[in-house]
Amino acid sequence: MWFLPLLAILIPGVGAALIYSIQEERFWLRGTIALGTVLINFLLVLRMFYFAGAGDFMEMVFFNLAGADFLLRVDYLSLVFALLCGFLWIFSIGYSIGYMEDHPNNRRFFTFYVLNLGVACGIAFAGNLFTLFIFYKLLTLSTFPLVAHSETEMARRATRIYIYYSVASGALLLYTVVVLQSLYNLGRVDTLTFTPAGFLSTLPVGEGLLIAFVIGFLGFAVKAALIPLHHWLPQAMVALAPVSALFHAVAVVNTGVFGIMRLVYYVYGPQWITVAQIQMYLVALAIITIIAGSLRALMEEELKLRLAYSTVSQMGYLALGTVLLLPTAFTGALLHFFNHAFLKITLFFCAGIIIGVTGKTKISELSGVGRKYSRTMGAFSIAALGLIGLPPISGYLIKLYLIRAGLQLDTIFETILIISVVFISALLNAFYYLPIIIQAFWGKEEFQEGEPFKKEKPLLVVPALILALACVALGIFPFYLTLPLAELVVESIWQGLLTVR
Repeated sequence: MWFLPLLAILIPGVGAALIYSIQEERFWLRGTIALGTVLINFLLVLRMFYFAGAGDFMEMVFFNLAGADFLLRVDYLSLVFALLCGFLWIFSIGYSIGYMEDHPNNRRFFTFYVLNLGVACGIAFAGNLFTLFIFYKLLTLSTFPLVAHSETEMARRATRIYIYYSVASGALLLYTVVVLQSLYNLGRVDTLTFTPAGFLSTLPVGEGLLIAFVIGFLGFAVKAALIPLHHWLPQAMVALAPVSALFHAVAVVNTGVFGIMRLVYYVYGPQWITVAQIQMYLVALAIITIIAGSLRALMEEELKLRLAYSTVSQMGYLALGTVLLLPTAFTGALLHFFNHAFLKITLFFCAGIIIGVTGKTKISELSGVGRKYSRTMGAFSIAALGLIGLPPISGYLIKLYLIRAGLQLDTIFETILIISVVFISALLNAFYYLPIIIQAFWGKEEFQEGEPFKKEKPLLVVPALILALACVALGIFPFYLTLPLAELVVESIWQGLLTVR
């Protein structure tokens, strides 16, 4: 079954081609093909998960370019990303069908929206850094038309900024790819395939390897929107709501975090990073991102911009859980990889509905919205409370696991630092989410007497409600849903560490 990863990449491409071939006015046929394509893709990923559970990790080299292998490979971490993308893309397409019905150029929109699923699967199943780099660049090419879709001057400006940052990010990553390929060509490493605990873990810490790590980390940090490399993400908020959901919850920022996980645990390894004595700088970057992102969100009056800076802060959580180099912390990061995606896509779906039916984009204008649109604001409130960290909604898990990891650190200072960051961030999250909820449900009515009441579309509300309920389920039943897969990833890495030692 070596061809399954390739099929997961190609089928969205075929679906995108079919969508583009359909005339603009045949909207429902286009939407049906898009939905069918992502459903088939998700079933393929489930099939791969079945084979992986039986110990069959598919791997195939498709071609060699100047000594670098184009390698597709299935492991537990790749399944985390592919399952997340495949599942959420189903709801994103359903939401997009309802959203795009009244928007022009929907043929172009659905073509690139479906195509991006194939690129995301390519990133997930990339078996080495060279292959990951190829799909990393393809992600830029396939997402920028979505940012520019509305063709306004603001959209064009946001697209230019996104492209500039993405090109710089790719250039940084290319440097690391070239350095690693040189090591392989010189015979200093036996493989460039992603290996649990890192295939470079036994090499001495030299200046060249250290520079390559830092540059590669920064390359992925751009896509992950870690501060101060985050400015492209708020700019991209001019995009349509389904595109914002794609960027923040499913593919784009998650690609950056996924790349950091690959670099830290499958290329260099925790042992090498510890010896290199750079962990403190990585932790500091993550903490700054958590706190500064929350403070910036607190200052924003535009609803989508507040959500954008919330994403920046949450990426800091994922980075912190990754670079603490503890099984407990990384388990929490993997859980939050799922949980943040579900929570944030719900928020952006709801924001898109509210802005669409009211025309209001500022938080101060949302008074009374919750009473008129109780289902939408109910789903929004569940997701917002989850990101604050209120049990049993799934967002509390990352905070719990980081606190547990903090208690395992070597010094009292480190323990106090991590626990303090968790509590301060939760407090800041409450400061910028609770006013939205309170104003929406208990604020003075902002709607004028006789103002037409525009109803929510079921195709928009239903995905948001289902995902809001899923956020609760992921918080109550992690032991049966996301935790087993996260533990498989962590177990494979720490077993690899035992082999290295």
